[in-house]
Order: sequence, then C-alpha cells, then structure tokens
Amino acid sequence: MAHIARMLRSYQAAYVIALAVSMATESIGAPSLAAEIPKKIDEKIALKLVANADGRKASDFRYVGDDKLSSPFFVFQGVSKQPAEGSFGSYAVNPWTGDVWALRGCYKLVSDYSRGIQIVDILKRFTPEELKQYGWLSRLKPTCISEDAIAKSEH
Repeated sequence: MAHIARMLRSYQAAYVIALAVSMATESIGAPSLAAEIPKKIDEKIALKLVANADGRKASDFRYVGDDKLSSPFFVFQGVSKQPAEGSFGSYAVNPWTGDVWALRGCYKLVSDYSRGIQIVDILKRFTPEELKQYGWLSRLKPTCISEDAIAKSEH
C-alpha cells in the first residue's frame, strides 16, 4: 500500500512539473512566436472591421495605435459627434485574425462581415506553417478595461 501511495505522489509530482514546464514554455514562447508571424491585416482593414462590428461608420473611430497595454493589437477609440462629447467605446483588433474586441467589458464583437473577411481574405494570407498557429493566435486577448477602473473613472 505504501508503494502505491509513493507511486501516486510521484505521478502527481511529474504531472505538476509537466504542467509547469508547459505553462512556462507557452508563456515564454508565445510572444516571440507571435512576433515571428507577420501581421495579416493593416490599420485600414482593422478600422473597417471595428466600424462594421459596432454598426457605425469608419469616421466614428480614431486610431489610437497599438499602445503598450494592448500591443500588438490595433486600438481604436469611438468618438462621439458634436454636440455630444467624449467617446462611446474602445476597441482592439487582433492583427493576425481580425477579431474585434470591446475593451470595456472585454468581449469579442462578431459580425457576418468580420467572419466573411476572416474566411475569404485573412486566412489565405497565412502560410501552411503559420496556419498551425491560427488557433493560438485567435485566443490572444488585448488588455481590457476592468470594471473597477470604469467605476473609479465614473465617480
């Protein structure tokens, strides 16, 4: 019985070590891997995707850039038209997949247009080797605006 208990502990330890190594490899290798794959869309396409996903015109958005927090995503600010002031949202676009994220609330905005662009245009820009990483690239998330930060800014 003691032999079985030792064996189980060694399997558990091996599993924990394998999991830690896997996570470390993924977190260390992930950014460098993404940097090795060229961006598949540019700022113009990203703007069209944001505007369509939010149901507005491209002129309603201002390109903020790929700021340090959401890098390498393209980041846009929705700007209210006069006489209103301020903005109506912040958005980030994945430069490889074209996925559009609402930064306030941290969720993907999906539209028929964005799905069509992804299937018809973006996927064909990947090499067969790069396509192996598509699933991983599509799971990348920008740095989102937390609900705590929103609550503090509204008071």
